[in-house]
Amino acid sequence: MKLRYLLYSFIGVLGLTSCDLTGDIDNIKPYYQLDESSLIRDAKSADLALRGVYELWRSSDISMITPNMGLLAGSLTASSLTDRAVFSDNTVKPESETIAKYYKGLYAIVNYASLVGEQLEEGRAVGLDSVSTSRMIGECRFLRGMANFFLLRAYGQFYDENSTLGIVLVKRHMTENKAAARSSVEDSYKYIMEDVEDAIKMIPEEPTEHYYISNLTARAFKSKVLLYQKKYKEATDLAKEVLDEAAEYGYTMETNFADIFKHGHTSSEALFAAYAWGFKERLITNIRSTKPGSYPQQVADMLVGGVKDGDLVTGAGFDLRFAVTFATSTYGPNLNGKYPLNESDLNGQSNSYFYLRLAEVYLIHAEAAIRGYDDYTGARASLKEITDRAGYDTDYVNTIPDNQLLEMVRQHKMLELIAEVYEEWFDLVRYHIEGDLKISDVKPTVVSDKQLIFPIPQSALAGNNLLEQNPL
Repeated sequence: MKLRYLLYSFIGVLGLTSCDLTGDIDNIKPYYQLDESSLIRDAKSADLALRGVYELWRSSDISMITPNMGLLAGSLTASSLTDRAVFSDNTVKPESETIAKYYKGLYAIVNYASLVGEQLEEGRAVGLDSVSTSRMIGECRFLRGMANFFLLRAYGQFYDENSTLGIVLVKRHMTENKAAARSSVEDSYKYIMEDVEDAIKMIPEEPTEHYYISNLTARAFKSKVLLYQKKYKEATDLAKEVLDEAAEYGYTMETNFADIFKHGHTSSEALFAAYAWGFKERLITNIRSTKPGSYPQQVADMLVGGVKDGDLVTGAGFDLRFAVTFATSTYGPNLNGKYPLNESDLNGQSNSYFYLRLAEVYLIHAEAAIRGYDDYTGARASLKEITDRAGYDTDYVNTIPDNQLLEMVRQHKMLELIAEVYEEWFDLVRYHIEGDLKISDVKPTVVSDKQLIFPIPQSALAGNNLLEQNPL
């Protein structure tokens, strides 16, 4: 059943995902006192409940962070975003409303995914067959694991598994306020991986709509988490497995870069993209009004011909991906080309967010192959899939010296994924921690490692006296 026919038909149920910022954010106390026993009763209500978990991935609490993360990395500029100055200057404070909403929105996913999964495990979906039940539980586990991963890398010292500053792990659906301490980074990763591994075991190998989680999506995401954990050999091997099998399950690279965003959640390249249709089921994409930062503009110019001849109006002289995203002649001076669809259309497809797409897996493989195996040949093969589509000469990757290839993977990843799911910021952090670059050379306002993660929102601290703040 198409998602657009399922959403917005259970506003009371969605209340269970909400959270009062004056209370315990880690606990997600519901606004509505809906009897939870009525959430799942049969196959239809189970499907509705699961769709509600997916719907939260396009809530404004989640989507509104995206342009601000671009400001944080220096990849975007904008004039009308909440907290613009503190993100641009990398001086985000605990009082920031934007990071509080993001924190709340991610924990809403964690809590609601737990609730739906638990009721499915209890067998409340009368008439739902065992295979479907297992698959749906697996989807809940994955969506919870992904939300926890997003929390860890935003608010925890994700780059150091020896750190005690992980996240609060909510392992069961909670309805009562209860103070809880943060888990270590190692334990946070362990719990995330348990959910992802469960998803891989429970979701069958079969083609699916690209706005649902498939087995291949779960494995691709696992390779990403392994990369962040610095388990580079494992990340290499799993990413290669995913790339080798992708076409078998209906995942292929789009031939034309711009088509990815025109097709949105229906794109063959999307491993997980938020469903968006019509006015009621759209995402709030204020990222459409962002412009490029000076750093990606410089990179996109110098990678093509090595001369400063880029034209922001026509896109000529720039990397094709940068031109598609930012050239003003196509979408106008105030629109981002990765969000090209008409958001006022009441009946048509709307702009989507790509949380994971196939191109990123090629780039995960390229980086991990270098770091894990010193496999420059394999890394070049994966990077070539990206640069060929971007219009580079077919021999381009072979001209990159080994000692520059890792940095070129990062730069091409930035241009490939800019204005999508803020990988450019986390790549800067990871490369900085690994000693591959000095982050202040790219973003001069980052002068301390204390700025690499967000502070815990003040409103969360107020509701949880066991919650430790990050170094400020």
